[in-house]
Amino acid sequence: MLIKKIYNNNIAMVINEKGDEVILVGKGIVFGMKKGDEIQAENAEKKFELKGEAKHKFEKMIQDTPLDYILVSEEIIAYFKEHSTKILDDGIYVTLTDHIANTIERIRMGIDFDMAMLLNVKSLYREEYKLALHAIELLRNAFHLHIDDNEANFITLHIVNAEFKSNMMQIYTITSILESINNIVLKCFKIEVQDNYDFDRFLTHCRFFVQRIVNAEADAQQSAANQEIFQIMKEHSVRQYACVNEIAQMLEKKYNYIVNDEEKLYLLIHLNKLTKDSV
Repeated sequence: MLIKKIYNNNIAMVINEKGDEVILVGKGIVFGMKKGDEIQAENAEKKFELKGEAKHKFEKMIQDTPLDYILVSEEIIAYFKEHSTKILDDGIYVTLTDHIANTIERIRMGIDFDMAMLLNVKSLYREEYKLALHAIELLRNAFHLHIDDNEANFITLHIVNAEFKSNMMQIYTITSILESINNIVLKCFKIEVQDNYDFDRFLTHCRFFVQRIVNAEADAQQSAANQEIFQIMKEHSVRQYACVNEIAQMLEKKYNYIVNDEEKLYLLIHLNKLTKDSV
């Protein structure tokens, strides 16, 4: 590999055998070297092969980010990618590394954030929250700091952000809407949510529905055949339909979004599956 650019003694961009740009990271790996020198990839502690916007943003960020933050963030993301059931966008190398750097500095300064607005993240994103808790444990061990489990809420949202390829403001909006839907459903039906696969699956379907709303991807077309099915289900699932209507009213009132019959059918089908044994 040939060095194309040196950022500091620990980080360099190189050209591999295929002609691709690769970022190598490791303590002192390019000390005393210059552009055009040959370097062995084995000398690096971590190798980043990012593309497009993620690569450009990562380049800018790593120049001012301490090496230990970069290395532990890569270890955490590698764990996420290995254990997640979803594909994560490479943008997480930028957003999570930056978040971890800011979090460690904040904790060292004794600054705590109010987590009240994120209390339901654990129940809304169960899989991602478990991954985030593992990340917190890695950070504790790496930096020998007391880090509260509540910090996992922020990391959870960064994972969700990478799944949906949305920005963090959109993720906060999605989470707020999901929380409102969750509260309405639990008010309408007695459901045990702890370790409830059906409830987790229902929330997953709601996530995709809400994502389309937030990203303005809603489809205005409505099938005539589905309209017939919708009418039948309305008559046979009165309580579920009333719950769906309450969700629709909430979305219109709080987010100025009109839920069409096709979307109500989507929610009704999945709510029926969830509440088939509920009272």
